[in-house]
Amino acid sequence: MRGSARTGHILMTGAWLAAVLIWAPPARAQAPRTPEEFLGHRVGADYQLARWESIVEYFHLIERASDRVNVRHIGETTEGLPMIYAEISSPGTIENVDLHRRNQRMISDPRLILDDATERKLAGESKVVILINCSLHATEIAATQMSMDLLYDLATSDSPRVAEILERVILLLIPSANPDGLNMVVDWYEPSISRPWEGTGMPWIYQKYAGHDNNRDWFMLNLRETRNTTKLIYEDWRPTIVYDVHQMGNRGARLFVPPFHDPKNANVPPLIDHALMIIGGHMAQELSRSGRTGVVNGAIYDNWWAGGFRTTVYRHNMIGILTETASVNLASPVFQRKSELRGGSRGFPAYQIATNFPEPWPGGWWRLRDIVDYELTAIMSLLTYAARYHEELQGNFLHMGRNAIEQGLSEPPFAWLVPPDQRDPRTAAWMLDLLQATGIDVHQAEDDFVADGVAYPAGTFIMYCSQPFRAHLMDMMERQIYPDREIYPGGPAEAPYDNAGWTLPLQMGVRRVAVALPFVARARLLDAIPIPQGNLEGRDNARQYVIAAQYNDDYRLINRLNKAGIPIGIYRGGEDWDLADGRTLPAGSILIRDGRSLRDAMPDVLQGVSSSPIGISGLDEEIESAIVEAPPPRIGLYQPWTASMDEGWTRYVLDTFEYNYTTVHNADILAGNLHDRYDCLILPSVGAQSILRGRAPDTTAPEYVGGIGPEGVISLQDFVQDGGTLICVDQSSNLPIGQFNIPVSNIVRGKSSEEFYCPGSVLRVRLDPSHPVAYGMPEWISAYFTRSMAFEVERSEGRSGSRQGRRGSPRENEEDEETGQRGGAGGAMAGAPGDPSRSAAARFPTEVVGRYSDTVLLESGWIRGEELIRDQPAVVEVQYGEGRIVMFAFRVLHRAQPHGTFRLLFNAIQLSTLGEAEE
Repeated sequence: MRGSARTGHILMTGAWLAAVLIWAPPARAQAPRTPEEFLGHRVGADYQLARWESIVEYFHLIERASDRVNVRHIGETTEGLPMIYAEISSPGTIENVDLHRRNQRMISDPRLILDDATERKLAGESKVVILINCSLHATEIAATQMSMDLLYDLATSDSPRVAEILERVILLLIPSANPDGLNMVVDWYEPSISRPWEGTGMPWIYQKYAGHDNNRDWFMLNLRETRNTTKLIYEDWRPTIVYDVHQMGNRGARLFVPPFHDPKNANVPPLIDHALMIIGGHMAQELSRSGRTGVVNGAIYDNWWAGGFRTTVYRHNMIGILTETASVNLASPVFQRKSELRGGSRGFPAYQIATNFPEPWPGGWWRLRDIVDYELTAIMSLLTYAARYHEELQGNFLHMGRNAIEQGLSEPPFAWLVPPDQRDPRTAAWMLDLLQATGIDVHQAEDDFVADGVAYPAGTFIMYCSQPFRAHLMDMMERQIYPDREIYPGGPAEAPYDNAGWTLPLQMGVRRVAVALPFVARARLLDAIPIPQGNLEGRDNARQYVIAAQYNDDYRLINRLNKAGIPIGIYRGGEDWDLADGRTLPAGSILIRDGRSLRDAMPDVLQGVSSSPIGISGLDEEIESAIVEAPPPRIGLYQPWTASMDEGWTRYVLDTFEYNYTTVHNADILAGNLHDRYDCLILPSVGAQSILRGRAPDTTAPEYVGGIGPEGVISLQDFVQDGGTLICVDQSSNLPIGQFNIPVSNIVRGKSSEEFYCPGSVLRVRLDPSHPVAYGMPEWISAYFTRSMAFEVERSEGRSGSRQGRRGSPRENEEDEETGQRGGAGGAMAGAPGDPSRSAAARFPTEVVGRYSDTVLLESGWIRGEELIRDQPAVVEVQYGEGRIVMFAFRVLHRAQPHGTFRLLFNAIQLSTLGEAEE
């Protein structure tokens, strides 16, 4: 019912969007309606929320009525709604907005300034460009509602304060960075009023793929909304200040303002930190003067991590402001006694007077309108400060850009290189495109050259460090070393606000090189990154084609072949497959038996795909015996009613690589007979108790209460026992560990942070590439570990309990010393799962596909107690009846960032229908 209702809404708004796009603004009218007159209620009124369509209509209404406002369309959301922003300034500025945009580009990039006179003129006369982003998190809904009041005030007021702001500032106001989520929240909230779950309990994430993680996408740019806003920031405007307006929990302070808590990332220019202290102080004193208490600073949020809306801009010399206001239940007021208010966060240990919390809020009713008023006060403080100190702010922006350019010329590294001989060139191009989209200059060598005494070929990509946004380049390319922080000396770890490490080339499996000495190369600046395009190679009119298992795009191509009805086989031989032209293909390589059908499907099947099929004339008998059929798997992806972001990102990756799959809910599992419908079930990283129990009664609508319970566990056991493949990612692995009696445990379970701690870091893992789950993968990979796990495999008597030796070499088809049975993926086993007479290790043979490194383990981030997981299993396959359980101890798809481990999931999916090679 929800799906059909939303589909109808999307169709309606599509027509509405077309009308908006062809609309031409008439002559400016007079006396625009106030938001209250337009909405029929005051902005922030209890129980009242405006949908996105009303907000867009109101922005255009003000544009028609005021010569201080332009409203621009910046693209569509994931689900097809328009994204807009308003340019707000003096009438003269609005008339010449393109000139001011060019001036701002020069302020951000001093290489464009030709002489000192021009620089002085720019610093003194250019406008301070401020971008305000509202309600990126859709449940933090006040800012979007507030934007109408702010727009009206700036468009109509004749006060000296507003006049000063309009004369010196250009405001770029994004009323919502997540329109899809806004409407989802409003649609959920209104029927919840007067129910026990009023204003809470939405059972799905409030953005199609990312939910809350849409504020974790600002260097990866997976989402349309992120791409649209990124273009506005780094290509169109390059603002001096970026302000992200958020809300937080309501058990403590009323409002957080900068500065931030430690640790500080050294790539963030110091002038940013100084500005944050001044602007935060300016906000706090105006809030205090207006009687708005409960303001805290220097707490909770740190200045280390990259990837958020306000944190990524720091690396671009822009001042990123974050405020977080205490929430209500969407638009429902809450009453809070002072005795109920708490501290407990970093820099805010108790709810009491402190230097960074000088005026506690006394408690009482807290309403949506209170949030709106706090936000308006903070925003006007910022705009006033910027207007009065415009020359200082613009001069600092220039200074930081020039300093970055000079730093790149005077200290190593002088450049980062991405050589063309990548294992997966398409993924390397993807990474370079992300960097270019976030303002990094990317060059490509036109001739061979030498750097640090090493020869590099023409075609090598070069990112010189001498550029204004050097800090962003460094933060993406280098390894992070997070400081070992404790809540108190010798005590528990002090958790970072988000990730401790994120190094982009490690996550994406891209080889890059830092150049330590100056060098010379003939290279051209690229307007766009060339994307490798696959094509047919080898023999013309070949009977068959083969594809080397290596690229992530192999699976995009497989999925297109499946949809075109072109069958494939997979090579499962123990040795590399030697082609007549001297090339070798590893295990996992793809055979397309019907070459004519492939050629008939061209060019569509290869459009935008980097994998290149190689034409061959035929197969010898030995190779033929090692080719197994690989029918399209019937995939089910579990979606809990607890709003899992990892499930959303899994959908994003499956959609991006063009998989057909079905979303599976609790009722589908409880219905049983799963193997009649699916070959493969994927459990994203969801806690076992969340799967089992779900939401409690009265915390959401009744149809979304509960989990799969014991009946669902039995259904999953039957599915695997009947031949299905259950894939468990990170936390969901605890479900079979706890419920299936398999010989695998989580070795870090129950460990305190003094014993083991690893938040959001990149760890080194060694794979067995001869195992089907690791087909086409390198031996060593970088895996994303975010409070994840490590496995311990129980050994059966007389054998290791694993068909993988300590160094990762497989022992394929080894005879079980207890039963005389041979193992092997998909093979029949003696001893059913229900037979209690044999040990779990004997009943459920387990192969270790990958282990955490036993030497260098941490590649980027922070880890405590690493000796606990060194050389421990990180990827395992457990034989369970006729089927299997594949478990990943780490996040193979974390936020759709670690492209270097995507293929592990793709292989596990394909394994669900993969046949056995002849012996």
